[in-house]
Amino acid sequence: MWLDVLVRETGGDELTARRVHYVLCGQHLIGELWQDKTIAEVHIRGTRVMVVDKHGIREVSGFPTATVAAQAIEAVEAAKERMRAVITGIGDSVVVSRIDATPLTASDLITSGALTEDLASQVGSALEHMDAVTVIGPAAHVVIRAFASFIPQESRVFEGPYGILPNGCVAAASPLDADYVIGVRPGVPAEPMAAAGQVGALIANPETDFRAAVRLVVLGRISSIRKVTRVQEAAPF
Repeated sequence: MWLDVLVRETGGDELTARRVHYVLCGQHLIGELWQDKTIAEVHIRGTRVMVVDKHGIREVSGFPTATVAAQAIEAVEAAKERMRAVITGIGDSVVVSRIDATPLTASDLITSGALTEDLASQVGSALEHMDAVTVIGPAAHVVIRAFASFIPQESRVFEGPYGILPNGCVAAASPLDADYVIGVRPGVPAEPMAAAGQVGALIANPETDFRAAVRLVVLGRISSIRKVTRVQEAAPF
């Protein structure tokens, strides 16, 4: 009802009316972005905002102040059931993701021909032995999420940026408390720990070129992954 009133007050400008509506209800930018069904996740870090959609990860115009950002997160938390959203704290970021978003699985990659069963088995074996798997390429974060099911249940998992908590696993507050690390460029201390064999890892586009048990490269865009291939067995520290 209020949206209809605002549309009339803005002379039929629905875009402006919706922006005003989400400001008035406290959700601000998050509520506005949530109307785009192609957006699967909204990441808020301070005043900066990143979205994950079918084209990949991109930054959008953020919040004017940290206070406004905090108010928007609080409003979305209160409305999460109606929005069908999950709100997760990952490091110093807050991630708003859709309940009904369906991540790609390793089986999906195999069925599409982008991944061989043999390579999937190598990844699964490496993770079972708490080794590190790294993936590079624009769609790398999609692939590490697809591999997350290979992590043994009941493991303690630290979610780095754009990570995911596998079914049956427990969230760890930091890499120091974790059995595994999943994420994009998690940096220090996660990557050095993975390089030293102190944690198992699924790392996309790592900051450092460290020695991993399985190193992969992904060809193609996020919306159309063409091939996942293995590169050289190891790289120098």
